[in-house]
Amino acid sequence: MRWTLRQEPVEGGGSSTAAPGGHSTSVLQLPPVECTAEALVDLDAVGTVVQVPATVRDVGGLARHLQVAVAAIAATAVLRTREDRHLFVISSAAHPLFLPSLAAVLCEPELFRDEAADVLRRTGSVLGSASPLSLSEPLPTYVDVALAPHQDIWVPAGHPHAVFRTRYDELLRLTGGHPVELG
Repeated sequence: MRWTLRQEPVEGGGSSTAAPGGHSTSVLQLPPVECTAEALVDLDAVGTVVQVPATVRDVGGLARHLQVAVAAIAATAVLRTREDRHLFVISSAAHPLFLPSLAAVLCEPELFRDEAADVLRRTGSVLGSASPLSLSEPLPTYVDVALAPHQDIWVPAGHPHAVFRTRYDELLRLTGGHPVELG
């Protein structure tokens, strides 16, 4: 099954990367973003991957661009336990991810953020842009209940300038995630 993408109009020169040989490649063609887009189709999701302008540099700018509250934007993180078990967390960008509280909720003595190289290896994406649908290995996934009140949630799609729209119930279904209070 093949997916189709809707690319947002790009202001200020576009959001692309230089491919080997000097060719410009849309972020929508990068493997983790393509994987996310294909998964959305394969899993009968309502949203599609959207490329946002390269001028959008932070969550506030993304919220303004998408015309949504910051609380409706998801942030992702790969965490590990003392026993070196890894997990994936999807939280609202409106509040910081407080690891001691999450550790207590999950009955873990302590949680740590994965290093950038580990996140890249496990997700194919850089820190902060990991898609829950393009993980290189299955990870237990926990989804912030603070995202639930929002009709639409915008989730990283594998690149800092790619996101997809979904609903909370659908995000739980797509990821096999467990609702958890993070804030």
